Amino acid sequence: MIYEIGTISTKANDPKITGKNTLWKNSVTKVSVGQIILIQSGNTIYQNSIRSVESDTQMTLSFPVPVVLTDVKYVISITMIGSVSDGVNKATAMVTESYQLMMILNRLMTESGVIKVVLPDGTEMQLRTEKERDRLLDGKFNKAGGTVNGLITATGVITAGGTVQAKNPSIECYVQMNAGSDYVTLNTKRPNTPWRTHALPDASGTLMQVGDYGWGGTSGATSALDTEQKVLDFIKNEAKTQILRNDSVATRIATRYSPIAIFKTGDTFFTLSANFDGTRATISSGLLSRDQSLWPVMELYHNRNTTKDSNGNLKAASPIIKVFADHIETNDESEGVTLEKLGTGRYKLKGTLGMHSDASWGGIHGGLVVPNGINNLPLVWADFDVLPDGDIVIETRYRKHTLHQMLEAQRLMTYPEFLDENNEEREDYDYCDIPNGHWIDVRVNMPSNSIYNQKQAEAERLAKLEAERLAQEEAKRAAEEAERAEQEAAEREQYGLGENDVLL
Repeated sequence: MIYEIGTISTKANDPKITGKNTLWKNSVTKVSVGQIILIQSGNTIYQNSIRSVESDTQMTLSFPVPVVLTDVKYVISITMIGSVSDGVNKATAMVTESYQLMMILNRLMTESGVIKVVLPDGTEMQLRTEKERDRLLDGKFNKAGGTVNGLITATGVITAGGTVQAKNPSIECYVQMNAGSDYVTLNTKRPNTPWRTHALPDASGTLMQVGDYGWGGTSGATSALDTEQKVLDFIKNEAKTQILRNDSVATRIATRYSPIAIFKTGDTFFTLSANFDGTRATISSGLLSRDQSLWPVMELYHNRNTTKDSNGNLKAASPIIKVFADHIETNDESEGVTLEKLGTGRYKLKGTLGMHSDASWGGIHGGLVVPNGINNLPLVWADFDVLPDGDIVIETRYRKHTLHQMLEAQRLMTYPEFLDENNEEREDYDYCDIPNGHWIDVRVNMPSNSIYNQKQAEAERLAKLEAERLAQEEAKRAAEEAERAEQEAAEREQYGLGENDVLL
């Protein structure tokens, strides 16, 4: 038999060697004085004998090792198999191991807690004593089941096989939580009443039944209302207080793909809708019994479809550009327009399609609002020219007024733009820049490929894709629900269950 566990290291001309991961002193290994040891160094084998064993990792050889070795292999010839010494070694090892195991068993039976033991081969283990096992089992619930009298308190999750039931022991009153393959229900029964089943939604939140607080819709999006008349008829005859979205057609009441909140009380109603891109918001209201053509629809003014002009007046308008002396400010619809200053009082707006002929802005020759100054008098004359490519050239000129000399002085001190290079008041209709702190409002038309129109087209495309995705999910959910109902009906028939029986 041989022993070759671990590796050894030596020093040159030194008989002492050091082991790594060795157990030379352990009686089980049967390493002892006088045994032959072979040490390998590359292709060279050094033969020696053991003079003494000091510890599991230290021994002295009979002769010095001539070279320095580090973590090399070795072999110790323990004994010849079948020899007397082999038998003695084995018998001794068996007695030693039996004694060690008896000591471990004694500790397991008499000590408490978790003990650390070393097995005959040197392995270390953590073992629970019998007292520790008893301590851990005391007060534990029996998995075999049975009746428990008294309160049960659980600080963790309790898992049951499909259904958890609570029953009043004195009357026929039950409540069950039932987990199916793809659904969860809450089942209840009171004395002399059938079982009631409530399906729990596949979503987080506070439970609410249809009709609570007047909120009764079950569908988020619809494609059935594909004409304005169908929308009006739906509001009049079918709609509950609810929120929905019409994916089929734009109407006076709401834009396509935009939510509509419908509120109904008695024979009156009102609707509120905001376009998904934030540009349009409407309110409609009326008597349900009235002719639908008499239902008013109100467009809401907000910061996306109005502007405060240079004089602080609110105007319904878009796209709008504010032209200052050295820069411009655009709103959402006029995004992308740039300014080129051509000279004093001359500005070129690039990227437009001319002026917007809104009557409230002066009609076909309008579209400009100039700022006012002292006594609400216009500060400048403004004119424009639309170039063949749609760009607009705006010109501003000095606008002289007949004023008291004190007011005239104040005006010229306030607006140095009205003075020429000689610090004299300009002549009426001379070119001048827009005064500092003021601007000219310009209402324009934008090309179909403007940044805003591209964003609108992309938003509508995404809304359409989302509507199609939701419709597919709804169709899939309806098919799965129908399949589940069909399966449940088949199981009820299989087990002979009535309509008021609960399938567990």
